[in-house]
Amino acid sequence: MQKLIFRNLALMLVAGALLLPALASAGTSVDLEPTANDGILVFESQDGMFKWWVDSRVYLDMAMYMDDAADLAIEMEEDEDLEVGMASGIQIRRARMAWKAILWNDWYAEVDVDFAEEATALKDAYIRYDNLFDRQGYVRVGNFRAPFGLEENTSSRYLMFMERSQGTDPFVPGRRLGAEVAYWGDMYRIALGALGPDAEDFETNTDDQIEDGQSDMNWSFAGRATVAPIMDEHKVLHIGGAYAMMKPTFTDEDGIGEVRFRTRNETHISNHKLVSTGKMKDTESWTVFGGELGFVMDRLMIQGEYMGSTVAMCEDFEYDDPSFTGMYGFVSYFLTDDSHPYSPKLGEFTGVKPTGENGAVELAARYSMVNLTDEDADIMGGESTALTFGVNWYPNSNIKIMANYSMIDNDEDSDADGDFIVNEDGFDYGIFQMRVQAAF
Repeated sequence: MQKLIFRNLALMLVAGALLLPALASAGTSVDLEPTANDGILVFESQDGMFKWWVDSRVYLDMAMYMDDAADLAIEMEEDEDLEVGMASGIQIRRARMAWKAILWNDWYAEVDVDFAEEATALKDAYIRYDNLFDRQGYVRVGNFRAPFGLEENTSSRYLMFMERSQGTDPFVPGRRLGAEVAYWGDMYRIALGALGPDAEDFETNTDDQIEDGQSDMNWSFAGRATVAPIMDEHKVLHIGGAYAMMKPTFTDEDGIGEVRFRTRNETHISNHKLVSTGKMKDTESWTVFGGELGFVMDRLMIQGEYMGSTVAMCEDFEYDDPSFTGMYGFVSYFLTDDSHPYSPKLGEFTGVKPTGENGAVELAARYSMVNLTDEDADIMGGESTALTFGVNWYPNSNIKIMANYSMIDNDEDSDADGDFIVNEDGFDYGIFQMRVQAAF
């Protein structure tokens, strides 16, 4: 039933997106001329007032799990334990279609839907007004990524590794319904957002909420600022920071709700989120802060982030307010005469356009760490580190082939809040992964 609802919603969104140009030009006739922009088919009017295009991407992934990966087991209520392991396999990681339009020059609309895993998931869906601050800013409303984090706000098309880091994944607000205002200059960008719930939390007054005495949806807030004090043809230095004040989507009459921090070990085919705090049901709010650094000099790229969160618990909580941290850092180097471009307007690094006929080849290495254990708060979510080596080949600006090898080191508390059985010394394993992706 839930799949049917999402499929019907997706069909309505697609139909609405296809009608955008017609609705925008109601009462007037506009000729749209087709062009190909970096492999993407674009229809645009001669005066630039109207533009419409479909932005698609598909990722095919495979993964092989090694070492202790076969030793994972589910802890059953009965005396028996179910051996599950980390199962190798292949999957369609993403199958995305985004319908985008510029209307009357000043308005932008986007609907982005993912059809992977035999389920329909709404990603971005928002309307944006671009003629703000003399066209150096915008305001948008809808469902989008919150202004928080460098890797989080980098499109999956441009990620250095197949999966985002486990060091920051638990803490970012992610996509949420809300409103955002952004402003940028030649070297900086500032964005502030008022955030509602995740798009999946679209109902109020459900039976469970009424039974739990839950109130209206709560609002959260996030902001991100970036600056590029060094930026020329061969060198870029990016510095950024972000802060978020979050509340549970629903709280009871006393303002108490729940939050859970958890993450995968930078792999998706075996979808176990072993590092997990479990649901913290005495939560009033939590804050998250993040620092980010990026540097590019010709073929070399260095990037890293650090994030931390403190959870404000209710007065009846018996322990200290818990705090958690995570980080990652990576370095990459092109074997070809290529580099990663940077956009101060977006505050992020964008897509590679190979300069040679045989494409661009890149080597990369990343270290990440996440700690979701706070003994003073009696929360043993686990600690994990990962060391990943990667090779990326960009045959052209639309195709990317990736190979990653990761060494995962989980401690004894990385058991998905007690749902799995792990070794007394921790749960360590290796992963070899590959991806073929196309964006068009």
